[in-house]
Amino acid sequence: MSKVNKGDFVQIDYTAKIKDGDIVFDTTLESDAKKHGIHNPKVTYKPLVIKAGEGQLVKGLDAFIVDKTPGNYTVELDADNAFGKKNAKLLRLVSVKEFHKNQINPMPGLEVDLDGNRGVVRTVNGGRVIVDFNHPLSSRDITYELQIKGVVEDPKLKVEAALGMFRIPFESVNFENDTATVVFKNKIPEEVAKPITEELKKLTNVKNIEFK
Repeated sequence: MSKVNKGDFVQIDYTAKIKDGDIVFDTTLESDAKKHGIHNPKVTYKPLVIKAGEGQLVKGLDAFIVDKTPGNYTVELDADNAFGKKNAKLLRLVSVKEFHKNQINPMPGLEVDLDGNRGVVRTVNGGRVIVDFNHPLSSRDITYELQIKGVVEDPKLKVEAALGMFRIPFESVNFENDTATVVFKNKIPEEVAKPITEELKKLTNVKNIEFK
């Protein structure tokens, strides 16, 4: 079996857990989601297609996949190679008045969105609130039960995965006569579509990509 090279599109399944306490918090497998009590009926559980070495996964897992052959692996990552260590600079002091303006009553543990950044209220003391914008899993060691299913050659799957890298929502991708046609719910302006299609071509090596 051939190894995964940096830049290959790869199909994987995984189940991720916090090492301390063996707490499962994420999985691509519906059976594992049900088993560990984290099943979400709104989620479609299926293998994930990523471009190896391009930063789509936490850095330790991203680096691990390169040069591996398809198969099952247990990957143990320290905090530095998972979601990072807590950064004191990401603790922000906010006036309670800011919350009251938006009719929010701050309390410890409350998830909030401030200026487009998601955080968690840590303490409320009088008129001052400390909000933590660190990743919820920062400073935690993580274990991944990983299955590398293989390198993806299907151009349709490559385009879908590349769109995911850009976080661009789409309705469907169709591939016919060497052309990938991406269908959107709302039309993408030409000045935006052109640079995106050029970048998609570079990432996927699909010569013709059209937006509709």
